[in-house]
Amino acid sequence: MDVIKEDSIFNYDIFFSKFYKDFQEYTFKNQVLIAASGFAVGISTTDFIKSITHDILKPISISLSLYLFKVSHLPIKKYPMIYNISILFYNFISLCLIWLSTIFISFFVIEYILNRKIIGLSSIITDKEKVDFNKQKKESLTKNNIIPNAVDRQELNDIEIMRVY
Repeated sequence: MDVIKEDSIFNYDIFFSKFYKDFQEYTFKNQVLIAASGFAVGISTTDFIKSITHDILKPISISLSLYLFKVSHLPIKKYPMIYNISILFYNFISLCLIWLSTIFISFFVIEYILNRKIIGLSSIITDKEKVDFNKQKKESLTKNNIIPNAVDRQELNDIEIMRVY
């Protein structure tokens, strides 16, 4: 009975060791940290653009539309639907502008300022990187298992041996 318990604990250790190793490979190969930083920059950029749009541009456009309604002698009090449609149209246009601005500004901040100017890297993919990506893709298809097999156990043992030395 004790032998089975020790064996099952050993299997859990191997399972979690494989999971940790696979997680490290995943974060490295898929550049999770870069994606997370891009996500954070995108969210902060969106909030900044929304603030500009709603706090500065919306009051100006509402004042301008009220002025245009006054000048054109449209009875807003009699037909409030015209004013409501113009506000809905403004909201749609502002959301489109926020979306496009977020995409362009986030790309500019991440690619040109962070990658090229501060870090000194470029995101341009070379032919060698494409070949490496395809190799990794084929390799991941052969290692598409959750439960460790004999090959995974051998890799983990090799890693343990390397840590000892």
